[in-house]
Amino acid sequence: MTEDFAVLDFALVGAAPLAVARALATAEAQGRPEEGPAPGLLSRLLGRGRKPTATAQPPLLAQPPGTLTGGVLAREMLDDMGFGGTDHEARLSAPLGDDGLTLIEFRERTDGAPSPRLTALSQALPGVEILGFRLTGTTHPGGEFGFAVYLGGTVVRVLRAHCPSEADDWQHTDTGPAHPLEAQAPPESPAPADLISPARQAAILAALGIDADQLLVDRSAHSQVIELSTRPGGRNPADLADPQPAPEAPPAPDPTGPEALSWEDEVTSLLVTAVTDALPEDDQVPWLDAMTEDLEAGETRAALDRARDLLARGHRPAEEREAAADRLAILFGLAS
Repeated sequence: MTEDFAVLDFALVGAAPLAVARALATAEAQGRPEEGPAPGLLSRLLGRGRKPTATAQPPLLAQPPGTLTGGVLAREMLDDMGFGGTDHEARLSAPLGDDGLTLIEFRERTDGAPSPRLTALSQALPGVEILGFRLTGTTHPGGEFGFAVYLGGTVVRVLRAHCPSEADDWQHTDTGPAHPLEAQAPPESPAPADLISPARQAAILAALGIDADQLLVDRSAHSQVIELSTRPGGRNPADLADPQPAPEAPPAPDPTGPEALSWEDEVTSLLVTAVTDALPEDDQVPWLDAMTEDLEAGETRAALDRARDLLARGHRPAEEREAAADRLAILFGLAS
């Protein structure tokens, strides 16, 4: 994956994409706090300073597949005045890793601090842990790498290394109890620079059964994908139908039951007809004995080849012999 971006945020959560979509839409419908003008000295002393107000946001809607860019949802520039992409776009994909997690791709414009979007989402998904990751690319003037854990509307764990620009020193944050994943992905050294490096982020992902190099590149295994944005024409996630469970596979046929007998009867009928059509009477029994030996030894490919060769020498109409060969391939489990 090329790193010609400024900031890349993503998260992993143990909830289905539709549940995450509904919770995210609910959380963002409540708006974000917006700070008003700083109150004067007298107002502050009297406790009458203006409280933050919530800014109403357009509804977050599920969009038709392919609405969002096929690449990563990243901020292209650190200070792009909002032109680096729509803030409220998000892509939810599953399953990922050993536990079938949902990947959340989104944009966040809070630098050097936990994500307000993930904090609000965790409140809308009570009891569900959200793992947030941040890394920066080549267009960032400094750098930022982070790992945070959100639960119940609270940031319970933060590992962060942040440098606003090349002229600044790196700032390191280590708050909250360590997550169990950290023990499986220890830092390379006790130095602050290794607190949460890209290598450690990759190791944490590996502990979840996720290849960091392919995470945002290879989407072939994502059987569920929901694209979200505020553009008109989408559907409220609450109106989307819950995915239906896959139907149970039918039980395997009993090799001693009527299914086996009907299989044997059909194979026998096809072979006897082919033998009668293609071979003289003295050669028919030896041929059937050889076919039986192949089948009893599990050599179904050899048996099918033997049957096709016999059918090719028959005298019945070609379409009948071809149909018999196709049916035998199906019965032998070798249909192409």
